[in-house]
Order: sequence, then structure tokens, then C-alpha cells
Amino acid sequence: MKRLAVFWALVLWAQLAAAGAVFGTVDAITGSATVTGQDSQSAALSVGMNVYEGDTVTSAHDGEVQIVTDDGGFIALRPDTVFRVDQYKADGGNDDKTFMSLLKGAVRSITGWIGRHNNAAYRLTTPTATVGIRGTDHEVTVVDPGASDTPGTYDTVNEGSTVLTTPQGQVVATPGKFAFAPRGKAVAPYFLKASPHFLLGRHLRLEGRIAARSTYLRGQLKQMRDERGRGLQLRHGQRHGAVSARPGAGDFRPGAAPRGAVLRQERQGALSGSRAAGRERLRGEERLRADGLNGRGRFGEARRQRFGDRREGGARREEMRQTEGAAEGAGRAREGDRRRRE
Repeated sequence: MKRLAVFWALVLWAQLAAAGAVFGTVDAITGSATVTGQDSQSAALSVGMNVYEGDTVTSAHDGEVQIVTDDGGFIALRPDTVFRVDQYKADGGNDDKTFMSLLKGAVRSITGWIGRHNNAAYRLTTPTATVGIRGTDHEVTVVDPGASDTPGTYDTVNEGSTVLTTPQGQVVATPGKFAFAPRGKAVAPYFLKASPHFLLGRHLRLEGRIAARSTYLRGQLKQMRDERGRGLQLRHGQRHGAVSARPGAGDFRPGAAPRGAVLRQERQGALSGSRAAGRERLRGEERLRADGLNGRGRFGEARRQRFGDRREGGARREEMRQTEGAAEGAGRAREGDRRRRE
């Protein structure tokens, strides 16, 4: 049993390690969307769920997802989008980083403290280009072949600036410009003369809430980073294996509980339900086996009593049969004597 407990502890530790660092929390969602972990387990997204380093978020044709990142940034996934968190760290230190991939669709990104304090620590990669930032609010779209627009990566800037890079060169995009890196052509990115068609007539149901959320988050960035940095110092100062909870960055809604209250449980329950059920079945089997071993003596004693009673009863029945046979023989002898006298 001890070895079994150690085994499951190692399994749980491996699952938590595989989940990676918290990237952010789902702040709003409409339509359908899923999240897939590094273990290929998928779950439907809902408000309050955490997204982790290594996760892939996929929105359906009717789906939009908005995520508040752990460093106070904001990510808005558009419909028909596949977005992956490649590497993420937000401890308030110099090695914080945000590396993401947009595999399909479109995402609007408003940087948190990581991009604002270290531009090189922010990167968004697409199939045809890499987007870096200089403290910004921008939107990147990946257009696949068959669409009305030319296939490739499109980058538009709402605030600040971005750097769209391919192996052939780069361009710096600012508000009002549309940078483009075509697919299938070994050329440097360039600026479009007009807005791409996919932006015309686009209807986004959650877009109207972004301005207020961004303003609120921006006002919290310094406090968030300072608190996270103090937490990092406390963890570095621990001695002899003392354990301390990682301080949450908060949910950043007015009056909302800290994000520390929204822990890994919802993802572990959603993505590891089958594993948890399997563990429970194994524990049940172990309990049954343990009960069987512990109860064998009692059950054996009961069986011995039953079998003993059965054997004793058989002996009594045999004795009765012998007695009845003897009485019957005596009766027949008396009957024979009587007939002879007659």
C-alpha cells in the first residue's frame, strides 16, 4: 500500500508539472471553445478556468474567448482560431517571458507587464512570420489558402508598435498600417495599401468590453508585478524545504476574489477526469483486496463453523440411522419369535 501511495503521488506530481505555469484565466467566452493540454486531454472552456503553459485553445466557428494573462495582459481569440501558449513565466523577475503561437485564425493581444518591461520577452509566432512588440495593443490574423484575402500573416496595430519578421527581413508597424507576410513566398514583409477584406463587416460579440478591461488592467500592472516579485523573493528565501503558495495575481475584476482561489482544480478535474476515475477504481480494488485479506480469518472461521456444524449434523444423522436400524432389526427379531411360538 505504501508503494502504491508513492506511485500515485509521483503520477500526480507529473501531471501538475506537465500542466506548466498558469498563463491566464478565461475572463469571457461566447459560443464554443476547447482547451487541450500537453497530455492531449481536451475540455470545454468556461469562465474562470485557467489556461496553462503548453495549452492549445481552439475556438469554434461561433466562439470567442477572452483571457486575462497572469502578468495583467489581455488575449482575445476570434472565431475559428487555434492558439497555443508555448512558454510562459510571470514571476516578476528578469526572466519572465511570453512566447505564443497562432496556428490559425486571429488573436488580439494587449501586453501586460512582461511586454512593457522587456520587449524581447514577448513573441507571437505564426506559420509564416514572427511578431515582436514594443509595448502594444495589436491583432494578428493567419489567412489560409482559399480565403478571399491572400494567404499569410496580417498584423494591425491599435497602440504602440510591432515588428513583423521573416527570414527575408522585417517591418515596423504602427497604428494605421497593415503589415503582411505572404505564405509560400520568400520575401520580406511589406505594408498593404488598403485594409484586408476580412476586417470589413466583421461582427465580434465581445469586442465592446475590451477597452474597459484593458484600462482597468493597465492600472494594476505595477502593483501586480511588485507583488509577484515579492513572492519570488520569499520563495527564494525559504529554507529546509518550507512550502509556500504561489501568490495569485488576482482576477482583476472589481470586487473579485484573488485568482489564487481559482486553482488548478478545474483543469485537473476536466482534463484528468478519466485518470482520476482510474485511480479511484484502483484504490477501490486495493480496498477490496485489503478487506478480503483482513476478513479472511473471520470468514474462514464462519466457514469452519458451518462446515463443522454440517459434519456434526451428518454424524448425528448417521447415529440416528444406526439406532433406527438397530431398533428395526430388534422388532423384526421379536416378530419372528412370536410367529414361531404360534
